[in-house]
Amino acid sequence: MNEALNTDAGADAPNMPGEGESLSPVVAAILGTAVAAAAKRSGNGDVVRGLIAGLRILRATVEEEAGYTMAAAVDNAIRTRLLADNLSRLRVSGEKPQAVPLPDPGPGASAAAAIFESAAESCLTVNAHAEDNGPLETAVFAFTAQLLQQLGGAPEWRSLAGELRRPLAVAPDPEGEEVTLH
Repeated sequence: MNEALNTDAGADAPNMPGEGESLSPVVAAILGTAVAAAAKRSGNGDVVRGLIAGLRILRATVEEEAGYTMAAAVDNAIRTRLLADNLSRLRVSGEKPQAVPLPDPGPGASAAAAIFESAAESCLTVNAHAEDNGPLETAVFAFTAQLLQQLGGAPEWRSLAGELRRPLAVAPDPEGEEVTLH
């Protein structure tokens, strides 16, 4: 996971995009595929929960690899996108938009979370082979935009921030058991 954030400007990676080329279409394809797969297996509320799980992976990786300040920058980017959505809705309707509550997890939430966590990890892999952190920025923006679309509006920032900062689930480590791979 050390290469999740591309901080080594001199690192050569195979199949790097040429100068001026972007990896944004790759990130968009990863997320589009994840949305389609999750929608087949889960309801809309579970897709929202999956998107939050994907954003949590992106944010946690940034915090682990680059520290609190960069994680705060991710938070600010997400919050700014929520504010922009609310301002857009205000401009169109003339009425103050109400915060959309986050749905409770349903029966497909685990499957959706697994799909979007995998998509987030794929975006981090793409980012590791980029010249800058553009794919990571694109992923945060795309996951947030998709979240707003699935919810039909912006959630309250505090409730979303609480979900994003929740510790990642870690599989229990059975003490004394040996694990053998074949």
